[in-house]
Amino acid sequence: MARLTPLDWRSRLQARRPWINRLMFVLALLGLLDVTHLWVQQQRQFAEGCFGVASLAPLEKAFDCAAVVQSAAGTFLGVSNTIWGGLFYAAIALLSALALGLPAHRRLVPKLLRSGLLLWGLLYTLYLLYYQTFVLATFCALCLVSAALVLAMAGLQAYELFSQRLKLMERTGTLRTERWALGVLAGIVLLFMGADVYWGRSETATATVAEAQETAQTCAFDTERPPVRFYRDLISKNDPTVGNPEAPVVVIEYLDPNCPHCKQLHPVMSELVARYGLQAYFVFKPIPLWDFSIPQVVALYAAAREGKYEAMLEAQFARQRQGGLTLEELQAIAREIGMNPEQLTRQLQDKALSDYALQQRQQAGMIGVRGVPTVLINGRFVAGASRTVECLGQLILQQAKGS
Repeated sequence: MARLTPLDWRSRLQARRPWINRLMFVLALLGLLDVTHLWVQQQRQFAEGCFGVASLAPLEKAFDCAAVVQSAAGTFLGVSNTIWGGLFYAAIALLSALALGLPAHRRLVPKLLRSGLLLWGLLYTLYLLYYQTFVLATFCALCLVSAALVLAMAGLQAYELFSQRLKLMERTGTLRTERWALGVLAGIVLLFMGADVYWGRSETATATVAEAQETAQTCAFDTERPPVRFYRDLISKNDPTVGNPEAPVVVIEYLDPNCPHCKQLHPVMSELVARYGLQAYFVFKPIPLWDFSIPQVVALYAAAREGKYEAMLEAQFARQRQGGLTLEELQAIAREIGMNPEQLTRQLQDKALSDYALQQRQQAGMIGVRGVPTVLINGRFVAGASRTVECLGQLILQQAKGS
C-alpha cells in the first residue's frame, strides 16, 4: 500500500462522500435521542429500569444505569456525561450536514473537526467501557447503545480516511432537496426529544401521585422477598445503633452516603428514632454501593466508635455529589464534628474497617438487599411505598404487638 501524503488526506476529506455523511448524520441524531432518553430516565431515577419501560424491567437485571451515571465516571470536568453526549452528537450532526452542503474547497475544516471530535469520543467511550467492566462490574444499557453509535461513526470516519475516493461527479442539483430532507429529519428528531422529555416529566408526576396514594392506602412489607430469619445475627459491634437494645422490634437500614434516595429517607429515619426509640432498636448499616463510597462508609463506622455517626452522616449528605467526597473533605468534616482528622486518616488506611464494609455489602446481597435504601423490621423487608414515618411507625407497632 502506497504511503499517504498530505495531499491524499486533503483530497479524501474534501470528497463529498454523500452516503458516509448521510449515515453519520442519522447516527448522530440517534445519539441525540439516546442521550435525551438517558437524561429523562436519570431525572426519573431509573424507576422502571434503564429504558423506562416496565415490561423490559425483567430483562434489565444485568444493567444498573443508576450506578453508572452516579459513579465517578458519570461526569467529566464536573458536567454530566449526558450533557457532554448531547453536545457531542449535536456537533457531529452539524459537521456532517456541513460536509454535505458545503462546496469542496470549504469542506476540509468541518471534516477535520469531525475527525478530531470522533477520535476524542472513541477514546472516551473506550475508557467508559473499561470503567463499567472492570471498576463498576455493571453496565448502563443506554450507555452501551451510545458506545455502539460512537464506534459505528468512528468506523465510518476511518473508512473515509483510508479508502480510495471514487471518481464520481457531484450532483449539485440535488443539494437543495437534500438540505430540505436533512432539516425535516432533524425536526422530527427534535419533536421526539421534546416528547420524550414531556412524557418523562408526566410519568414522574403521575408516579409521585400514585406513590402518595398508595402510601396513604396501605402500609405493608415486601411480599416478593422472604424474611430474614436470624436478623439479630446481622448486628455487629461496628454497626451504629440507637434506641432500646432490649426492645422486641429491630429496625435495620442499609444505606450509602452517596445515594440520593438515602439522603431523602434520612429525615424519615431520624423522626422515626425520635418517636419510637423506646419501642425499637435501630441499627444502621452503611454499605458501599459504589467503590468510591468505601472511604465515606469507613468514616461513618469510625465516627460511630466516637458516638458521632449522625453528625458524620448529615455532613456527608450535605456535601453529597456524584463521584463521592475527597479525603480532604472527610478530614474537614472530622474537624467540624470534633473528631481528630489525623486519626480518621489512619482509620481510612486501616483495612479492617474497609474489609468490614465490603463484607457487609456481600452479606446484604446474600439476604436479598437489592439496593439502597433498604429497611428491615424484624427481618422483614419494608415495601418502598411504605418508607414513611406513619407507615414505618405502624409496622413497628404491629411487630411489637405480635411479639
